[in-house]
Amino acid sequence: MSKAQLKKYLQTLPHEQIVQVVLDLYDARKAAKEYLEFYMDPDAAKAVENAKKAVLKVFYTPQGHIRAKVRAKDASDIVADFLKLQTDSEYMADLYLFHVEVILSWLCNRRIIRETAWNSVVSLFRKAADYLAATDNLVKLQPRIEKIMKFCHVAPEYLRVPQRLRQELEEAKSNN
Repeated sequence: MSKAQLKKYLQTLPHEQIVQVVLDLYDARKAAKEYLEFYMDPDAAKAVENAKKAVLKVFYTPQGHIRAKVRAKDASDIVADFLKLQTDSEYMADLYLFHVEVILSWLCNRRIIRETAWNSVVSLFRKAADYLAATDNLVKLQPRIEKIMKFCHVAPEYLRVPQRLRQELEEAKSNN
């Protein structure tokens, strides 16, 4: 169903039925619940902190121990869901960089040298750099970006991760 069809259908419903549809949606989907709660009380600082905790929970236990197995996609989904809230770009930029920082620390703590894992870091960094460049947050967050790049020197040398991050950053700057 398209948005236009949904809009047309909702316009035919009485107010009470629309309220019931929204309440059913609230109960049915976690993402809808989070969106509606944010819509009613738009506290972006609290929302970004909750998202950071959720990303951290993907890679580390509540006691701070490293998880042996993770689904990195879960953390990416958390970031994507937060993006849908349409908060200030500063909060989103902060979460993007936090996501890269957490996955980097997890890779280093687990001493993972698989090429695919480090390629995903480069890909995540590119998404973050593109967003930062598009929202004019590169200059403000440059110290964190440099810290990430320095931290990548622990990657296997043959993968050239620091050089690739630098290249991704330059391409993001030139594209925006």
